[in-house]
Amino acid sequence: MKKKDNILLVDDTVDNLRFLSSMLSKEGYEVRKALNGKTALMAVQAAPPDLILLDIMMPEMDGYEVCTQLKASEKTRDIPVIFLSALDDVLNKVKAFNVGGSDYISKPFQFEEVLARVENQLTAQRLQKQLGEQNAILQREIEERKLVEAALRASEAKNRAFVDAIPDVMFRINADGIFLDYRGAKFDRISTTESEDEELTKPFCSSHSSDLPYGQTPRDRQALGKSVSDIFSEDLAAWTMHYVEETLSTQTMQIGEYVQQVNGKWHHYEARYVVSGADEVLAILRDISDQKRAEAQMRQSEAQLKAQKTQLTETLNELKRTQATLIQNEKMIGLGQLVAGIAHEINNPIGFIYGNLSYVSSYTSDLLKLVKMYQEALPNSTTDIQQFIEEMDLDFLDEDLPKLIGSINAGAERISKIVLSLQNFSRLGEAELKRVDLHEGIESTLMILQHRLKGNSNRPAIAVVKEFGSLPLVECYAGKINQVFMNILSNAIDSLESRFANDAIEKSFVIDNSSLLESTKLLTNDNPTITIHTELVDTQRVAIAITDNGQGMTEAVRKRVFDPFFTTKEVGSGTGLGMSISYQVVVEQHGGEIRCESATGEGAKFTVAIPIVHPKELQTGLTH
Repeated sequence: MKKKDNILLVDDTVDNLRFLSSMLSKEGYEVRKALNGKTALMAVQAAPPDLILLDIMMPEMDGYEVCTQLKASEKTRDIPVIFLSALDDVLNKVKAFNVGGSDYISKPFQFEEVLARVENQLTAQRLQKQLGEQNAILQREIEERKLVEAALRASEAKNRAFVDAIPDVMFRINADGIFLDYRGAKFDRISTTESEDEELTKPFCSSHSSDLPYGQTPRDRQALGKSVSDIFSEDLAAWTMHYVEETLSTQTMQIGEYVQQVNGKWHHYEARYVVSGADEVLAILRDISDQKRAEAQMRQSEAQLKAQKTQLTETLNELKRTQATLIQNEKMIGLGQLVAGIAHEINNPIGFIYGNLSYVSSYTSDLLKLVKMYQEALPNSTTDIQQFIEEMDLDFLDEDLPKLIGSINAGAERISKIVLSLQNFSRLGEAELKRVDLHEGIESTLMILQHRLKGNSNRPAIAVVKEFGSLPLVECYAGKINQVFMNILSNAIDSLESRFANDAIEKSFVIDNSSLLESTKLLTNDNPTITIHTELVDTQRVAIAITDNGQGMTEAVRKRVFDPFFTTKEVGSGTGLGMSISYQVVVEQHGGEIRCESATGEGAKFTVAIPIVHPKELQTGLTH
C-alpha cells in the first residue's frame, strides 16, 4: 500500500489550520498541526514530515526564523518549506527564498493552488530521492565495470602491439596462420622510443635499422614467422583464420568488421582479405572508428529529429482531438439541455390534456346517454329539434365521438412517450454515475431517430429487430452511453440509405421478440434492417450488438473507424468524431470495449461491452 505523505501545518490562526487540515486530509495526506514556531521545531525533530506549510507572521518566532533553524540542521535541511503569508511584496518573497523556502503562496489563497504546489514539491522531493538511489546504483555499476576492465587489460596486453598500428596495417599470412610479412602504420614511431627499437631489432637483424625492409619497424619484424595465435588474442586469431579460410576456399575477396578495445577505448576496424599467392592471403586493416562514429551520430540525429517530429505531430493531433472533443461535448450537453427544456415545456400541457381526457370521455358518454333518454321519453319532439338533430347527424356523432376521444387519447399517449424518450435522451448533460436500464436508452434513441427510420422517396423504410436479453441495471454515465447508441445507429442509417436508395417503403417495421418468427419474411436482403441484440456476457459485463445490412466497409476503413477526424462522408456531412468519441466513452470512461466487424457489401456490426459495475478508478480520467 502506498505510504501517505506527511505534511506539517504551522499557523497561529486556528481557522486556517482547521481548513487546510480538513482539505488536505480529504486528498489523502497525513496532516499534523502546530500553532507556533517552537512547537513546529519540536514536531519536526520528533518526526520529520515530508513537507511543511509555514506561516510567516507568528508571535515569539516568525516563519523566517523557523525556516532558518530547519535549514541549519542536517536532519531537516532537505524538507521542502512552502511559505503561506498575507505579505505579498517582493522583498518578503525574496527573504523567504533566501532563508531556504521552496515556494511562496500569498493569502488569501485558493485551495487548488495550494494543492498543486504541495504536489509539485512532494513530487520534486520524491524524484530527488530516486536520483540519489540511482546514483548509488550507478556507482556500484562503475565499481563492477572497473573490475571487468581490470580483467580485460590482460587480454589488451597481447593485442596492443598489433592494434596500435591500425588503420594502415598490412600483412601476408598462409593457410597455417603463419605471418609471412607484416607492416604496421609507423607503429614504433608512436608508441616506442629509439632505444626500445634497438632492443626489438636485435633478435631479427643487424644493429643498423637501415637494414630493415622499407617501411618495416623492429616490432613489425618481430611478428614474422610467428603464428597468428601468438600475436593476436584467442578470439581475434580465430576470427582472422575464419576469413583466411573463406578467402582461400572461394578465391574471392572477403570483407569483415570487428571491434577491439585499446587503451580503454573501443575501436571499429574493417579488414579486407584477398588471395596473394598459393595458399597465402594479403590482409589490409583500417581503423574506421571515426566513420562509424559519424554514421552513428548521423543516425542518432536523424532518430532525434524523427522522434521530435513524431512527438510534435502527436502533440498537435492530441490538441486537435482535445479541442474537438471539448467542442463536441459542449454541443451534446447543450443539446441535452435543449431537449430537456423542450420535453419539460411539452410535458406540462400534454399532462393536462392526458389527465382530463378520461373526464371528457365520461362526460360526453353521460351526455349522449342523457340525449337518448330524452329521445325515448319524448319521441315526438318539436320540429326545430328534429331539424337540428338531422343537421348535426346525431347518430353519426353518437358513434364517432367516442372514437374521436379515443384517437385524441392515443395521440396524447404517443406525445407522452416521445416526451419520456426526450427526457431519457437528455441525460447527455448528466455527469454522475447512475444505475440505468440500457434498454430504455436504446428505445429513447430509436424514438429520437424514428423520423429517419421511415421510408421516403429515396429509400425504403428501415426494419428494426430488437433481440433484447434479460439485462440487470448497469452503472454508467447514461447520457454518454446514449450518445454512443446515437452515433452507431445514425451511421447504420447512413449506410442503409446509401445501399437502399431508390427502393422506398412507406413505413418502418419495429419487431419485438414475440413477432420475430412471423416477420422473418421482411428481413431479407431486399429490406433495410437494423438488428439490436443485447445479452449478459458473464456475471460482470453486458454486450450490445448493433448490426445493419448496409453497404459495409473495406478493411482499410474498418481499421481506422475509431480514429479521430476520420470520415468517409462528404465534406460538411460529418466531423469524423462520432466513433472516436464513442471509443473514448466506452473504453476510457467505462473500462469496456467496442469493436467493429464489417466487409464490403456485407453490412457492419458494432459490439459494445461494458462492465455492470463501473470501475471507479476511471472517474478521475473522464473528459468532461
